[in-house]
Amino acid sequence: MGVELKDEKKMIYIGIGTLAVTALSVFFIYRLSKTKKKSNKSVVQRIDLSVFDSPDEPGSGNCIDRRLIMTLDALSKRTGYPIFDWINSGARSESHNRKVGGASRSSHKIPTCKAVDIGTPSKFIRNQIIEEARNLGIKRIGVGRTFVHLDVDENKSQFVAWGYPSGTPAEINPFA
Repeated sequence: MGVELKDEKKMIYIGIGTLAVTALSVFFIYRLSKTKKKSNKSVVQRIDLSVFDSPDEPGSGNCIDRRLIMTLDALSKRTGYPIFDWINSGARSESHNRKVGGASRSSHKIPTCKAVDIGTPSKFIRNQIIEEARNLGIKRIGVGRTFVHLDVDENKSQFVAWGYPSGTPAEINPFA
């Protein structure tokens, strides 16, 4: 009788232990999933979206693709460069796009808002940004002498790089 009681207690302890481990696992997985969602939201909240505004339409930077913002944040962290301070062009109104000589189907244009141009102070930094952008999953990259165009428009050709003026080959092609 004493042996059976010990076995029952042992089984109860094993059951309680298993239940506790399962409950803690579920709790930590739940917390981890909430933390990831919050961090994505907080990145967008802490970025001043006016850096993406078309000069003739205040507030237009709010349309910039959120996945692009997250990628730019990761790019800034990986390179250590102030990417958001170097944004030359984000969202563009139709008239501003014409004024700067943008393509008629530009991914910068409102309401698409899936492209940015980042000014680069040197060729070395430009090339670093290009390589890291590719590593982060950017599949459309324009390579200027003093800037980089990053584009997440999935309705256009992917894994392409081009130079400026339009139609010239990219000085550096991260997809070649």
